[in-house]
Amino acid sequence: MSISQLCDKGFKIEFNKNCCLICEAKTGEVVHIGKRIGNIYMLNIEHASFHEISCLVSKIDDSWLWHCRATHVNMHHLNHLVKNDLVIGIPKLKFEKNKLCEA
Repeated sequence: MSISQLCDKGFKIEFNKNCCLICEAKTGEVVHIGKRIGNIYMLNIEHASFHEISCLVSKIDDSWLWHCRATHVNMHHLNHLVKNDLVIGIPKLKFEKNKLCEA
């Protein structure tokens, strides 16, 4: 979940040691509560109605996912790693720079 995107959409986010509150910025009404489990705030959306949820998944293709996982390494270098079997676990993908990295 992107905190900055929630803020851009008009929400106010409050964190404390036990939970995180997602509130409407204008009214202060609590929309969702995330409970802290370990070092992660978990948000239960099972009871949220579908009109409240605009996006639950961010779609990204596997090559860009590996680009992010490898600390935003150049696509040419990722191809080199795959071609020469230099890293265990990277799938045999064709890494193409077909868009600008958002990072």
